[in-house]
Amino acid sequence: MKDRKLLPNNENSEGKFEEFLEGFREYEKDILASKAQDAFLDAYSLWLKTKSLKDKLEAIKLGMRFEALNPAFSLANIFPLK
Repeated sequence: MKDRKLLPNNENSEGKFEEFLEGFREYEKDILASKAQDAFLDAYSLWLKTKSLKDKLEAIKLGMRFEALNPAFSLANIFPLK
């Protein structure tokens, strides 16, 4: 037992931990983007029903939040500037 290491190699452990953290950050980013998308779609759906300025501004605000988390989404395609 004397020649067998009980603790893993620190370099390998640190690399695995960094890999875990990176995966966790990606997961967290995906969850935040998914929640932002859901909030935007709810607000946009409400605005389509009511057509009120208040609901439109809320949809735009939530769309901007989603756009910041997901650059593939373009709020300008939904609410074009005139």
